[in-house]
Amino acid sequence: SGGLWVADLTSGQRRRLLPDLLMQHYSISADGQRVVFVAVDDTGRTPVWLASLDGRTAPRQLSTIDSSQAFFGAPGEVVFGSQDNAAPFVYRIGEDGRALRHMIETPMLMPLAVSPDGRWVVAQTPNQFGDTIVYPAGGGAPIRVCGNCGQPQGLEPMPAALSWTPDGRFVYLKFADSTYAIPLQPGEMLPPTPASGLSSKDAVAGLPGARLVSEHSVYPGPTPSIYAFTKVATQRNIYRVPVP
Repeated sequence: SGGLWVADLTSGQRRRLLPDLLMQHYSISADGQRVVFVAVDDTGRTPVWLASLDGRTAPRQLSTIDSSQAFFGAPGEVVFGSQDNAAPFVYRIGEDGRALRHMIETPMLMPLAVSPDGRWVVAQTPNQFGDTIVYPAGGGAPIRVCGNCGQPQGLEPMPAALSWTPDGRFVYLKFADSTYAIPLQPGEMLPPTPASGLSSKDAVAGLPGARLVSEHSVYPGPTPSIYAFTKVATQRNIYRVPVP
């Protein structure tokens, strides 16, 4: 967990947002004006909060349930995954803190992304690590987008196996380390896939209009031409230590 910072890419200036709160996970709204996040308090509890990024309104706690991830869902809703062993479900709640309810009845899911219309949740289960599966809100059979196509989500931050542009025009799909952008038909949030799921990079690349964004693991942006990535630099030294 840590603080949330904003940086100006032109000037290099940066500042910390919400300095009184430590975040375990966060998501930015499609309009870039709000953030929903899981905060860690002094007692180790991890509730869900909502805040504006301009600082004009104070952060608001939405739920007392210990949570792991939080996302914006349908307009006016927040989606989060509980890490409470007594109620390990994916929930949705209004941005006013009301109408808390299960979003998916399947327990023990780790949500990784939510579609812009709030109808689909990308999630991993303990017995299907590596598969990319989406679950419909309110019940129904899940859809296996691809099998054995990604790494299990661990504690380290990593791009979601499947995510969307804020306007819902493209879906991003990772297969191994490669990231593809697939255009969506109006009113649709998922690409066409066989019942068994996509089985290879060639199958993903063969989808109508699919394009390769990067052959490396990246964080996709608002359009397929923009993405962020992690660059790690290592510095080593040779030391001389006297031996008695």
